[in-house]
Amino acid sequence: MNKFFQLSFVFALTALFFSCAKGGRSGPSNPQNLPPIGGQQKTPVAATTETETLQPVLDAGVRSLEWLNKINATRDTANRLNLADTTTKNPVPPESPKVSSTDLILTQFEKRKTAAPASIFSVIFENANLTENPPIPDADFLKIIRGFNSSYQGALRWLGHQPWLDYYEKNATYDIRGYYFFNKNPDLVLALKEEPALTNTQKQNAIEWLVSMCKNSEIKYDECLQEVNTAVTTNTLSQVYNKYLAKSESTYNDFFKVNPLREDLKWNINKTVITQDFITPNLQKVSDWFKTNVEEEWKLSGFQLMINFVQQNDFSPFLEFVKGVTPHVSGDTWNKITMDPDYSLEDYDTQWTIRHEFGHVLGFPDCYLEFYNKESKEMIYYTIEPDNLMCAWGGSLKPKYVDELKREYK
Repeated sequence: MNKFFQLSFVFALTALFFSCAKGGRSGPSNPQNLPPIGGQQKTPVAATTETETLQPVLDAGVRSLEWLNKINATRDTANRLNLADTTTKNPVPPESPKVSSTDLILTQFEKRKTAAPASIFSVIFENANLTENPPIPDADFLKIIRGFNSSYQGALRWLGHQPWLDYYEKNATYDIRGYYFFNKNPDLVLALKEEPALTNTQKQNAIEWLVSMCKNSEIKYDECLQEVNTAVTTNTLSQVYNKYLAKSESTYNDFFKVNPLREDLKWNINKTVITQDFITPNLQKVSDWFKTNVEEEWKLSGFQLMINFVQQNDFSPFLEFVKGVTPHVSGDTWNKITMDPDYSLEDYDTQWTIRHEFGHVLGFPDCYLEFYNKESKEMIYYTIEPDNLMCAWGGSLKPKYVDELKREYK
């Protein structure tokens, strides 16, 4: 089974701020019923201790969005209060991964709640009337609303992960930080050959990164650590690096490879324009929004993706809106994009998200990693390339994705 099906079902973008053996591809189906790509489905209705604990965070998030939408309903485009704009970026580099848990979400939420002025607190937490204008300056109001939205998205995502924790624990196999850090420190790779000359810091880094590379070969942590420690005593760290390099490099590269899911994706004769069929949304406003944002993002010099709206059928991708979800792609052929209707189509937050999610429809995985640490009961998350559309919020389309489309879609 292609690693795409095991690698990519992680955090597409909860917004702001927010394998089996490798080898042949398995085709466009999802027989394993794996988690959706780029997010989670709606949290199950049945209450759990964690859903009850995080309910205040969810309630505050919904209330904040209601208020924001009411304010924006009275404003023109130039004066809207948006959750994001074209300058918004949210890289989470491997050097500084993001950690999430119920306790961490609650701690951050309580800080935001405590810091909210009385005029904001009364509306969000005491059900005072929603106003058509913020009670404080726009910039201050928007900063507070973005904060509550970040907590809301974090809670939704955490709860959505719970049915899949066994899967996310195994996702640690794809932690490419060892390979990534060695790539950024080529001098250390050379120094491994003369191990006794390594400084203590270099040796500690080499041990940590080599264990990570070993784990890419689906070997248990304890076995990897033992092998690396033995190599320290025998001055053979360079041999360990060479032993695992090919697998780690392959694991890294898989984050950027396309799985050719679509049968309704067609090139023009010169391979400069590729057209994707898409089931026509019910509302013209949604159709225009979708086509504009996807076509605007999925283009480069000498390349343009076009959307061709078609009638309902059993294979072409389509769009649906469901309250209380993080954006994601699912379905037997990864053909269903699900978005939350509480987020305005006019907000760049929503516009950028649909550009990213469409990448999953084409067969691209997320180039960020999220995995579960069972010991600490935390999710660990980082992005690989900070300016890449499929890696980090605010990223853009890269030429290698066009090359992948040309290579896999004939």
